[in-house]
Amino acid sequence: MEATLLVPDSKVQREYEIPTLSRLRWTADHPASHYSLGVMLYPDGDILDGFNFRWLRDCLGAAIRTDDPKKVCWALGVPEGETGIFRAGE
Repeated sequence: MEATLLVPDSKVQREYEIPTLSRLRWTADHPASHYSLGVMLYPDGDILDGFNFRWLRDCLGAAIRTDDPKKVCWALGVPEGETGIFRAGE
């Protein structure tokens, strides 16, 4: 599964040194994964959860582009169809 966190360039994004593009990795082989729903990991191994995704989306306009939106939603613990999570090519 492929997923990329996209954060528009902004003063806040630069101030907090948030990358504009982060390749995310899904895994169910993590202590925070429950019921095999998995978690989304940044390249450094930190978890992206639904709370932090919503902050990035609502405050910075972030979105996740993926080939499997349902799997990303499950891993983040947000409802399917969550705003800001879209299928690549849409």
